[in-house]
Order: sequence, then structure tokens, then C-alpha cells
Amino acid sequence: MIRQGLAGICSALLLAVPAMAEPTYTFLDYSDLDGWAADDHDAALTVFTNTCGDITRPEWVRLCAFAKDGASARDFFETFFQPVLIEDGEPMLFTGYYEPEIAGALTQSEVYQYPIYRVPPDLVNGRTYLSRREIDETDALKNKSLEIAWLADPVDLFFLQVQGSGRIRLPNGDVIRVGYGGKNGREYSSIGQALVARGIYKSHQVSADVIRSWVRQNPEEGQRLLWQNESYVFFREVNEV
Repeated sequence: MIRQGLAGICSALLLAVPAMAEPTYTFLDYSDLDGWAADDHDAALTVFTNTCGDITRPEWVRLCAFAKDGASARDFFETFFQPVLIEDGEPMLFTGYYEPEIAGALTQSEVYQYPIYRVPPDLVNGRTYLSRREIDETDALKNKSLEIAWLADPVDLFFLQVQGSGRIRLPNGDVIRVGYGGKNGREYSSIGQALVARGIYKSHQVSADVIRSWVRQNPEEGQRLLWQNESYVFFREVNEV
């Protein structure tokens, strides 16, 4: 029942509900969860300990430390988390999450040309910052030691920003993990919808792979398409992988 994305957040049962709905909340016992006893609790705890350090609230820091101190996985979740059933009378919707793994390097080269940037020191939350195009076309962020790593493909960088976190596989086999650090305060615009609006694809045809292929086959127009989404995400290194 607990899978990687869910376990990294909590062991509760979370159900997405429409924004305008009036949901009801029912607290459950773990015995109410089908398959809970047979689940891989150790795998869930491993994922939890790999990500719990991202939250710095004092009570969470203590919880994270306890999880890493040899706690029994099933006992840990049953002690510190509460399953909750959320209903609003509509069909339930579950969403998933994953972290992409992308080939990259710690230094720029002919292969790895596209930087993953840290949060710039002059970025102020709530204020509009440089657009995606301005960041790509100017030297505003260059030579300021803001580069965490470099990628070989601008589309990989774009989708890493859409996802918000990921793992960078270095040439020597090591992996670094990057997480969301901040954004430039500009509105997100779907490039998939832009391709549909241009009549290039039907809505049911658009996927990440389709977008990636189209941008690579049309590099100049593809770059302009990426710039159409002015939102830009900055990252931070997450020590644990």
C-alpha cells in the first residue's frame, strides 16, 4: 500500500478532492487498510529516512532522527502516523510522484552544457525575477558559483524543473540528489498545451516523451517553445540519496 512517493510524505491514506468540495474525514486504524500487514514496511522506512531531512521543523527533525535510529519500520509508522479517509461523494483520484534520474556532470564540457542553478542570492520570494529566456540568454547567473551540476539536454533540465526534484548520475557512477529551492515568481505555462494550440498534436497525443522528441527534432523552434514557459525553478543539493 505504501509506495515510494507516498512513504516519503507520510503513511496516511491521502485522497485528492475537488477544491470546492465539502470533504469528510474519518480516522482509521491500520487494521482497516487492506494489505497493510503484508506490505514492505522496511522499504517504506528507507524512503522516508532518505527524504525526511528536507523538512527542518524541530518536531520533524526529532522524528527523522528516531526513524534513522534503528526503529522497527511497521511500529514506527503505526506509532507516529494516523490513516485518514477523506471523502466527498465523488470518485477518488490518486496521483503519483517520481524522481527522474538524469546523466550529468559537476563541470561544464562539450557534452554537458546546461546548468542546474542554485537559488540566486538576489532572488526575493514574492517578487518577479528573471524570465527563463533572460536566464538562458544573458550572463546574469553565470560565473557566480551557482551551478550545482550540468546536463546534456535542455529538455531534461526543463522537465527536471517541472518535476521539482531528481537525481543526477555523474560519469563516475556517483549520484547527487537535487530538490526544489525556489522559483522566479513567473506564471507557469504548459508547453504541451501550446503544441496543441498550434495544431501540431491533439491533446491525447501529448506526453513528456512526445514533447522531448519534438523539441529535439526542432531545436530552434523548440527552444522558443521552452521559453514560452517563463517559470524557472532553482534547486538545492539534498545530501542523502
